[in-house]
Amino acid sequence: MYTLGRTPLHDFKYMVGIAYVALPNDLDRDTYIRDCYQNYTLSVWGEDGSFMKRLPVTPEVLNFIEFPVSPKELGSPVVYVTEETQSQPIIIGRFATTNSLGHMQEAEFKLTKDYDQSHVEIQGSPKTNSLSINLHSGPAAGNILVNLTGDQNGQFQVATHGDVVFNTSENVKLLQQGSFKTTTVDREAAEDDDSKDAVFEQLPGEHRIKNNKLTINEGEEPFVLGNKLKAFLSDLIDEVSKCTVSTAIGQQPLLNAAQIAAFKKRTDEFLSIVAYINK
Repeated sequence: MYTLGRTPLHDFKYMVGIAYVALPNDLDRDTYIRDCYQNYTLSVWGEDGSFMKRLPVTPEVLNFIEFPVSPKELGSPVVYVTEETQSQPIIIGRFATTNSLGHMQEAEFKLTKDYDQSHVEIQGSPKTNSLSINLHSGPAAGNILVNLTGDQNGQFQVATHGDVVFNTSENVKLLQQGSFKTTTVDREAAEDDDSKDAVFEQLPGEHRIKNNKLTINEGEEPFVLGNKLKAFLSDLIDEVSKCTVSTAIGQQPLLNAAQIAAFKKRTDEFLSIVAYINK
């Protein structure tokens, strides 16, 4: 048994005291901790050596409690007060352990939670104009989820006066059931002038790009307009197939005029059925 401090009289309860989160010997650790979170209670060792079972604890304090690994160890130090009418100790606060150092600064808030080798932290400061959400998952894979659901379609917005940067060591995947659209606007254009807007839109089975200029791989050669090229080649084939040659019996059509005219039927073969441009 852990004993420290004064030994109280039988059934005497101090009005205010320090205690340490404990694990019962007769319960499975995970089962006990789940019961603590469901019922907002904790069992503790008092500094007087007393073991107090299932003391009520506020939800705010329970968020920052660290449980010991085994019944032989001590968890977070807490402060309790005794409710006078029923002589019931109630846990109202948590202390930092004596071997821990604070890392907060003026005008800063920090919420942290540790388990085994994993660490979660939400930190912000108006003094440094910063807000961060950090998860260090240790040897296991981590996961951060932002979930918006409801009976009607919601809207998730990210707005910033500056840049938005995504940095990943692996892949970026976007999955949507409707359309995906990005628009880059001309800052100097009038409010109702979208002539210089660059628009990329992705729909099921189709991609659309609207812009005054499209460059691929820093290319300098212009695209070919398929329908105009087809019309030009068709006219050229018609004219070539009409050519004649002088013979002893007068002007005669080319011997392969029929073969030349047949090329006109093949001009559709180089027209794409997937990609389209208009100028």
